[in-house]
Amino acid sequence: MPRLPRQIEMDADGLHHLRGQVAGPAGYYPLQVPENADRLLAIIRRYTSLFFCQVVELSILGNHYHLVCLFEAFRKLSHEELLALAQRFYPKPGYQPYLHWNDSQWERFNRRLFNVSELMRNVQSGYVLWFNRRHHRKGRFWADRFGSTESENLQETAFYVALNPVRAHLSRLPEEWRYSSAWMRKHGQDDWLLPLEELMGHPGSAEEAERLYWTRLYWRGTQPSKEDDGRISVELAEQMEQESFPRGCYLRTISAFSRGRVVGSLPMVQRALEDCRAKDLYTRRKNPIPLGVGDLYALREQRSNYVSI
Repeated sequence: MPRLPRQIEMDADGLHHLRGQVAGPAGYYPLQVPENADRLLAIIRRYTSLFFCQVVELSILGNHYHLVCLFEAFRKLSHEELLALAQRFYPKPGYQPYLHWNDSQWERFNRRLFNVSELMRNVQSGYVLWFNRRHHRKGRFWADRFGSTESENLQETAFYVALNPVRAHLSRLPEEWRYSSAWMRKHGQDDWLLPLEELMGHPGSAEEAERLYWTRLYWRGTQPSKEDDGRISVELAEQMEQESFPRGCYLRTISAFSRGRVVGSLPMVQRALEDCRAKDLYTRRKNPIPLGVGDLYALREQRSNYVSI
């Protein structure tokens, strides 16, 4: 069966859970090498600062990474704004293609800045170029095109990504994994991430938002989906819970967060399904799939031939 086209809506704002998987045999974990992980993090920071998006959460693991981004809806930028961004895109004096762009090329550049696929193309191709030069190799580095799931639930998607190092037995707690947004938030290096006040729904103060974030995150990590998954102990979650915050219901890994086409409320997923059918992307009879958590639904089930990451 041919794979579905991206169909990522560029003109509307949206929350996207993005993934990249490394090509290689079992046990090949190049992203666990600090130098390699540091460079991928630097490249992600560079390009997300140039595109009209906000990083919500990220985790760089041994052979893959997760990145959650909030993209702004497309809007036409002034020539002055575009020129300033083009200068940042092409900082080398010897390569300044924008000096010769015509109107259509400037318009294409404008649209590029709001495009999820363009962001990931820059991140992944930029990393391959560095990695191959640094390690004196040739050939592809990424296993396939990047993974993308459009989500409607900001907090649940962020918590899913933040808990990946714990479930993979890479760290006891999410903030102990160096290459994660949880570590950055704990160590005051999160000035480039979505503020916790926005992530937690403007609870009243920065201090309250921080308590709410860590409490909910810990409780979501207490119960994994598989016996061999890492987990946060209930004792630690109770210790973190300093106030009567709701524990939430996301207590296990939900495959649709990584492999679903769309994750969200029933009306949102139903609209996405009808849109796909109108574009002849779904010829089989298909209905929104309840995930059993947070009244969330998914557009597509995980399939057995996918490799879990």
